[in-house]
Amino acid sequence: MQKKTMILFLCIIVIAQVSFGQQEGPVSPLVDQIRQNKKTIVFLGEMNKEGKIQPHATAFLVMIKNVFHLVTAKHVIMEYMDGKFTGKLIDSNLLAVFNMKDGGIGWRYIAAIKNKYGVNWVFHQNENVDIAVIPFPLDPQKDDVVVIPDSMFITADRIFELYDVYFLSYQPGIEIQDRILPIIRSGTISLINKERTFYIDGFAFPGNSGSPVFIKPLPMRFGEKGSIEVGPGPLGGAFVGVIGEYITYQEFAISTQTKRPRVVFEENTGLSKIWSVEFIKEIMESTPFTLQLKKFIKE
Repeated sequence: MQKKTMILFLCIIVIAQVSFGQQEGPVSPLVDQIRQNKKTIVFLGEMNKEGKIQPHATAFLVMIKNVFHLVTAKHVIMEYMDGKFTGKLIDSNLLAVFNMKDGGIGWRYIAAIKNKYGVNWVFHQNENVDIAVIPFPLDPQKDDVVVIPDSMFITADRIFELYDVYFLSYQPGIEIQDRILPIIRSGTISLINKERTFYIDGFAFPGNSGSPVFIKPLPMRFGEKGSIEVGPGPLGGAFVGVIGEYITYQEFAISTQTKRPRVVFEENTGLSKIWSVEFIKEIMESTPFTLQLKKFIKE
């Protein structure tokens, strides 16, 4: 692979400019963390006939084994019907949109990246896992972005109910003007499932799919053995999962004549399903991911 291509992907000295936790002045750790995490967010959408970008989902940037990757929810880039993935990709016109250091907005077509570098989305071996990962080129001199290093990945076995979290997302209704500005939502871990997903008591909506979830730094929290830890703690700011979907509550209006459901009333319960980081780690260890990664690692 040409040297130019390698510079786009590999973590070299200049990459420190886009690494997680870069300091930009004497600000509090929490303020600095939120500032940096906002720069990990990428909006996904399409260009309309008028040349205007129309986002409809969220993605984020990570560093996996020294290579830049883009992560989002699988249903954002693959057709999903009747509760199942069909295997048909719907990313032919998909744009990844991010901020530039000159104050403008930049974008790259996912299809162009796939064709130029010979890469593709990688999924979990369990086809129902709603996560998609793909290598993504960055220019540290021009792109005003930050990546989450894999050292900040915290699996579900290290978190507990009542931990406070927050996530950053694109929100429909808030138009892009001159910058990519994700909203910040917060919630509380309310249930950790045996299959390593968990639910948070925090509203998510269409457009929030694919958002990264972080542990909120707090002055105190419960420790692993039920003790109370004072101070932000080692997990403050850790990346713990990806927003998949919100949980709905349905009520059916039954016809008095046919006794069959005629109308479905659906409400957002305020609970959101999170796919834990452990699924990303398993994707990282998979054969398809490893084979693709070799394209960008010097022997």
